[in-house]
Amino acid sequence: MENSFLRALGQLELDLPEAPEKAPRPPAQAVDPLAKFRPQKEIEHIFRVPEKRPLQEVSLAFTGLTLLPFIGFLIGLMRLGVNLKNFPSLPGPAAFASLFHAGIAAVLLLYVLFWVKLDLFTTLKYLSFLGVFLVFVGHRTLSHLSNTTAKQKTA
Repeated sequence: MENSFLRALGQLELDLPEAPEKAPRPPAQAVDPLAKFRPQKEIEHIFRVPEKRPLQEVSLAFTGLTLLPFIGFLIGLMRLGVNLKNFPSLPGPAAFASLFHAGIAAVLLLYVLFWVKLDLFTTLKYLSFLGVFLVFVGHRTLSHLSNTTAKQKTA
């Protein structure tokens, strides 16, 4: 430090008892007072051995088992017949409704990528962008559906 100063503030006398006979002696202090600010030797860490993981085939099999209810849901929708009578027919609102459904599919795909590849913070970052997109597009779609049903009730 260029503008530092050194000033004696007082004097201190210590009356310490003698060290026990078998006590180890502290190492001799460095003569150079700036020696403690020099680079120290590198610290080597010892990490524990990572836990064993199951085979990739076992993990993929359990992932498939978790997807079975979703596949059953899709098959049930096809058997029941999906009700598309409220889906917008005009090009603008139909585009927003399609984008909304594509956004929901993107969120589901993001969940799968989280299980397979991504970490939590990356997933949350992507999910925040998708969430803003879905709020905008979903609001437009629901506004159109609300206006359509209001017109049908008054007519």
